[in-house]
Amino acid sequence: MERDEAVAHWKQALAELDVPKDSPKRKYVVASVAPAVRVAIAESFGLPPGSTTPGQLAEALRRLGFDAVYDTLFAADLTIMEEGTELIHRLKEHLAANPEYDKPLPMFTSCCPGWVGMMEKSYPDLIPYVSSCKSPQMMMGAVVKTYLAEKKALAPQDICMVSVMPCVRKQGEADRPWHCQSGGVRDVDHVITTAELGTVLKERNVQLPELPDSQFDNPIGDGSGGAVLFGTTGGVMEAALRTAYEVITGQKMERLQLSEIRGMDGIKAASVTLKPAPGSELAGLLKTRCPVKPPAAKPDTAGPAAPLHWDGCTGEGEITLRVAVANGLGNAKKLITKMQSGEVGYDFVEVMACPAGCVGGGGQPRSTDKQVTQKRQAALYDLDDKAAIRRSHENPAVQKLYEEFLGEPNSHKAHELLHTHYQAGGVENE
Repeated sequence: MERDEAVAHWKQALAELDVPKDSPKRKYVVASVAPAVRVAIAESFGLPPGSTTPGQLAEALRRLGFDAVYDTLFAADLTIMEEGTELIHRLKEHLAANPEYDKPLPMFTSCCPGWVGMMEKSYPDLIPYVSSCKSPQMMMGAVVKTYLAEKKALAPQDICMVSVMPCVRKQGEADRPWHCQSGGVRDVDHVITTAELGTVLKERNVQLPELPDSQFDNPIGDGSGGAVLFGTTGGVMEAALRTAYEVITGQKMERLQLSEIRGMDGIKAASVTLKPAPGSELAGLLKTRCPVKPPAAKPDTAGPAAPLHWDGCTGEGEITLRVAVANGLGNAKKLITKMQSGEVGYDFVEVMACPAGCVGGGGQPRSTDKQVTQKRQAALYDLDDKAAIRRSHENPAVQKLYEEFLGEPNSHKAHELLHTHYQAGGVENE
C-alpha cells in the first residue's frame, strides 16, 4: 500500500491491517510497544495508570489484526548494549590519549527525538558529544526489517512496521531519510500514539481491561526491568549504569535502584565509583594515564554554543563516573550552560524533552490528575522491581541476536544497522 502523507499515520496503519490476510497485497504487519505505553493505556478506559497488564495490551493488538506483536523493551536492552559499549570505548580512547579519536566526552544520550531536534538546531557544536545510537524504536525497526525478515523468509518491503509510542515526535524520527534499509525500505513505517491506540481500541470494541494476558512474540519480544525504565526520566541512565558497571568491574551492581536520579527534579546528578577488573584494558590505562591531562581551562562561552571540555574522571585505579539527568528541555538548556561555563562536569548525560520523560509524552492520554506522571512513573518502577531479569546484558534474546546476527556490540554490522548521524540545523538542512 502506498504511503499518503496527507493521511494520519494511525489511519494508514489501520488500512494495512484491514487488507484481508489472504490478499496478495497484504503485508506482514508488526507492532512494537514502547515502555511508557503499557502504564498509560489503561487511562483510555477510565482506569488508573498501570491497571492493565502488558500481556493484555499484546492481546489487544493481536485482536486488531497485527500478525506479530513485539516489545520495544527488547530494543531498549539492545540500545543499552550499544550505548554502554560506546561510552566505555570513549573512556578508553581518552585515557589512552588517542590523537586520532574524534568522539569527545562527555557523552549525551540519543533516545529522545525532541532533544535531538533541539540539539541539532540550537547546539550543533554538541553533535560529536551525542551517542550515535539510534533510539529503541529505530533499532527495533532495523532488526525487524533484517534479522526478523531473514528468520521469517520475508522481503523487508513486505513487512509493515508499526510503533506504538507515547511521543508525538516519533513519527518525525521515523521519517528521517537515512533511517532506511538498502533500496529505501523504511525501518519504521507508521507510529501510533498511546492516545490514538486507546481511541482505536474503543472504536473497534476491543475492551482492553477485560482481555486475557498473552505473551509478546519471539525472538524479539522479551526485555529486562532496566529496559522498562526507559519510559521515565533517569531510566536510560539507570539501565546503562547497571550494565556498564558490570562490564567494567566484572562484578554485579548491588544497588540497582539509584534514587539520586529517580523522581521529578529538573536536574539530577550522581556519581558511581568503578574499579576496573584486574588485568583489563581499562585497569592498565588507569595505571599509565591517570589523569590524562590537567583540567582544561574554562571555555569561552561568548559564542552561541561553545563545545564542552572533559577534565577526566579518574582516581587511583578507579573511575568515578559522573552522571547527570536533565528532565525537560528547559532544564537541559540550564545544564548545558553550566557545563559550557565549566561550573559542572559530567561524563554521561541523559536528556529527555518531556517533563517526567516518556510517561509525560505528548502522545499519552490527557489527564486532569496533576499527579498522573508520578503515578505512571511509579507503575514503571513496579514493573522493574518485579522483572525476572533487570539488567539489559542478561537478556537472552539480545544475547542470541549478537550470537546469530550482529557479532558483538559496536561491531561493523551493528554500526550499519543500529547507529545514526545528526545534521546541524536539523533534517531539513540535509
